[in-house]
Amino acid sequence: MNAVIYCRVSSKEQVDGTSLESQELACREYAARNGLTVARVFVERGESAKFADRTQLLEMLAFCGERKERIEQLLVWKVDRLARNVGDHFNIKASLLKLGVRVVSVTEPIDAKPEGKLLETILAGFAQFDNDIRAARTVQGMRRKIQEGIFPWQPPLGYKGAAQPGSKKTEPDVPDQPAFGILQQAWNEFATGAYTKAQIRRMLDQRGLRNRQGNPLSSQIIDHIFSDSFYAGVIGDPWSNEDHMGKHLAMVSGETFAAVQRVIFGRNRSLPHRSLRPEFPLRSFVRCANCEEALTGSFSRGRSRIYPYYHCHRRNCDQHGYYALDEVHEEYAQFLYEVSPNRHALSHLREYIRNFAADWKAECAAVAEKRGADRKRAETELQQLIRMKMADLITDGEFRTQRLILSERLADGATGSEKSAADPDSVLRDLDLICRPLTRLADTWKAVPIEFQRRFQHITLPKGYVVGRVGTASKGHLLSFFEAGLPVDTNVVRPTGESWNQLAEEFKSFAMIFRESSKR
Repeated sequence: MNAVIYCRVSSKEQVDGTSLESQELACREYAARNGLTVARVFVERGESAKFADRTQLLEMLAFCGERKERIEQLLVWKVDRLARNVGDHFNIKASLLKLGVRVVSVTEPIDAKPEGKLLETILAGFAQFDNDIRAARTVQGMRRKIQEGIFPWQPPLGYKGAAQPGSKKTEPDVPDQPAFGILQQAWNEFATGAYTKAQIRRMLDQRGLRNRQGNPLSSQIIDHIFSDSFYAGVIGDPWSNEDHMGKHLAMVSGETFAAVQRVIFGRNRSLPHRSLRPEFPLRSFVRCANCEEALTGSFSRGRSRIYPYYHCHRRNCDQHGYYALDEVHEEYAQFLYEVSPNRHALSHLREYIRNFAADWKAECAAVAEKRGADRKRAETELQQLIRMKMADLITDGEFRTQRLILSERLADGATGSEKSAADPDSVLRDLDLICRPLTRLADTWKAVPIEFQRRFQHITLPKGYVVGRVGTASKGHLLSFFEAGLPVDTNVVRPTGESWNQLAEEFKSFAMIFRESSKR
């Protein structure tokens, strides 16, 4: 009786591991126990089981079809190696049954009995469930990045990722020169209304700007560039259509972006919806007093002039009306005035961070020393393992397994990051920059350019606030620290882990806002 083996790993990183070898070995052992002759082994390297058009899978189906009377079983390590989708699993199984080939999982008791069929269906369902959960977590992770101001995908032309390809993205994208400067000049030129898109395209071509494939920019790419709010520092959430302020350096200001949109759509046509408007800095930040829905902003025409208002757009809200813009702004400004720290609080914070810095550096040194000791121990154990293999004291399988474990330990020792906490010395430098603006938050908020106001507001009140209840809103880490009112010489436990990193991130964001604002 003849059989074929199908092995698969879903990621490129697993190709160099032992998963493929383990799968094939288990299948061959099963074939030997059951008197099966293995006609061929099909190995899918780094292909997702979400798709039924895998290269080796199609080749395996063709192989079985050409030898219809000779191949009787398809051996897989587990059901999820064949497919991670219930529909695909049974479609593939049906295609094989037409060829007289039965699917056999060598580690799971599935067979033609009712119990075996039920178990097979359950295992295929669990494989799909696991795949769906992974997809949902991926989307959740990308949305969290967007809310934190980090673009989770490849940035548009003019930017490059701060992280290495294939690694997790934890820092905002950075300008990619000279493309960044060339595009920035094009934005400013197009905003004047003196050039057409075709002229801008020719100018970019003459200045040597090319896409990532090295080709001149097409008209479609030009259209996309001049409509992408990423260049104005805004990241859109495609799942909720919400806009979030990005942490990357904006190529153009909100005013320049709006001017370009006016040029595109024509002066006699209505402007598209814009998330950033200087008239409504608290739009989507402040919420309705009745239903707590985010308020939007609009103008209402009176007898002699147009009046700006915030209003709730929820139709079934009893407060489906308008809030006077000046009153809402005054409420938020009064809150900022009341929570602005004094010099005493800033002195305490400075001393607090200095104490943290001393402890942090000592812990970093201890971590580095421990990592060095672990690496030296792993190197010694690896040499012992090699000597044991040369003396035939262990099998090839045991050698490969232990060598993989020791290699991972050595890799962790060589590339492991230092203590996962923001550098307190950097935080102290940021504190020097933001001390004065922090002591007068209300005036600072009014002076901050529109493209930075939303981020400023998010730092003070991460979840926004309800009209009339700004005092009860959840404050950011920095304002919460000042609210504690601790004296300079208080011996308190310093913040650690995520708490410290969030506090340091707010320092960094405030410093960036004030630094960029001072350039205007």
